[in-house]
Amino acid sequence: MDTNSLSIPGIPPSIALTALQHHEREDGQGYPHKLKGSNIYYLSKIVAIADVFHAMSSDRVYHQAMPFYKVIEQMSRDVFGKFNPKMLLVFINQLMGTLAGKEVMLTNQQTIIMINPYESLKVLMKTNSGILDLRLEKELQIERIIGK
Repeated sequence: MDTNSLSIPGIPPSIALTALQHHEREDGQGYPHKLKGSNIYYLSKIVAIADVFHAMSSDRVYHQAMPFYKVIEQMSRDVFGKFNPKMLLVFINQLMGTLAGKEVMLTNQQTIIMINPYESLKVLMKTNSGILDLRLEKELQIERIIGK
């Protein structure tokens, strides 16, 4: 797309292009132009990932925020098709890396002490009774991030 046609005084054309294309998807199923893969501006691909994460994990008038683990699982399922796989994997790995030492809500409050680089949602948790390995506790998931 010709970025000169997106000219807005004082704003780089790349910003307008990013905004225009951030709903496009790698498989061509996005909008407004149903662009595919390399035809989508790279910054639009990054913003698309952040936008979807934010939309799924936030309360909206039309839906409640999804639990954290469901957002990550759904986005991981979309890694080939909707999103650029390299960008999405970097996003998920960076996001999970920021959780080390943070409190999260499972079925009770826990603290993440270590992220599993091969299964991002299967972390080691520090609990009142010791260390909990979510690889072994299949029924427990990270519901939401609390902070700290």
